Amino acid sequence: MSILYRNSQGKDVTHTSYSSRSTFRKCPRQFQLERIHGWSDKSQRGAPLFGKCIEAGLQAYEESGRVHESGIKVFRRLWEEVKLTPGFEHLIYTATETSWEQLMKSGEQLMLLYELKAPHLPIMKPLFQQRIRKTIFPGTNLCMLENVAVLDILSFPPWDHKMLPKIDAPDDHALPAIAPAVRELIIDVKTAGKDFPTALVSLDPQLAEYAWQTRIPDVAFLWLVKCSHGFKRGSRVSLLRPVGALWGGWEGFVLDIADDDAGAPQVLAIGSYDALQKFEAVVKGVRGKALTAAKQNLIDTGHGDGSIITVSASDVTKQRIQFAAARLTEEDMDEVGRSVAQTTVEMVRAHEQDFYEKQPGVRFPSEKCGFCSMRFHCLHDAEGRDKNLTRRGEEWLDGIDQENE
Repeated sequence: MSILYRNSQGKDVTHTSYSSRSTFRKCPRQFQLERIHGWSDKSQRGAPLFGKCIEAGLQAYEESGRVHESGIKVFRRLWEEVKLTPGFEHLIYTATETSWEQLMKSGEQLMLLYELKAPHLPIMKPLFQQRIRKTIFPGTNLCMLENVAVLDILSFPPWDHKMLPKIDAPDDHALPAIAPAVRELIIDVKTAGKDFPTALVSLDPQLAEYAWQTRIPDVAFLWLVKCSHGFKRGSRVSLLRPVGALWGGWEGFVLDIADDDAGAPQVLAIGSYDALQKFEAVVKGVRGKALTAAKQNLIDTGHGDGSIITVSASDVTKQRIQFAAARLTEEDMDEVGRSVAQTTVEMVRAHEQDFYEKQPGVRFPSEKCGFCSMRFHCLHDAEGRDKNLTRRGEEWLDGIDQENE
């Protein structure tokens, strides 16, 4: 029987996934060290744990029937439990995340922002964490090999939802007695430190694989952007509650920040991008009392016509939520299937020949080695390996190992 590989527990593996193929394509040697030999990085980052807590919060909110703050409560509970995980004090945070406390604040704001945006998103009657399997080579001697995928969300919005690519009306849509037709939509949830290029969503390989596996052409990202919590002129913000004529979830920019009074909440003047451009043009090069007067005049005028509002810093967030959808063609999905098959065959061949090619990259545009924790193996650096890596099922202490270098 053909298998893909034998894992670090000695078990034959006959299923693959987007994640395993991505590692194999990136570098077969990294795949061998991680999936077959069982090596992994000792360090643990906060971001993956945060992402799981956010996804659980979203699921809880939707499955509650969108009860206010139900998702926030689940997120808080799970993020508090992260403190109980072994090695919590050594979690690594990015410069934007900074700490567990700051991520708690980011998560709470993201969950509240999702509540405000959810009614406008094509997330309806969602099913979460749908595990699906697909035979890659049906009717061949490799028919036992499967691809496994887990869909974060499978949604069923109306066929003509405004946030989805336009399609022709279903044949039966013209019949008034029939309930509005729906279209299946695969949504992948991601938390990230920067915006997603929404115009390129149809080129994302993971979404494309999901479309091939299910033959559902409509795919989307629910992209939650983690940002810092300090404000300055030009900061992009969203309202966390209705203020004046503006609705919760409205997006704009910080125009000015009032001088802090001791112990008082920070006060921000916010407005649209056009208001920001006008504000910057008027105050450019102005100093002293003239600057103060110019700012106040602009803010007073903006208050009068509604183009500028004043809010407390607690009323807004720099966290963002993006939603981007695309519809793949039959040709797109077929091409992905051929690519999956080709990589799978290469994985079988690597196993049969016991050869996982080292594919290093140290210079632009392929600088992958500098970010790969397995580089200590490739550099034959036993000290760096034992300091930074661990291996499933074995103890690696004080630099003692049983391998011949």
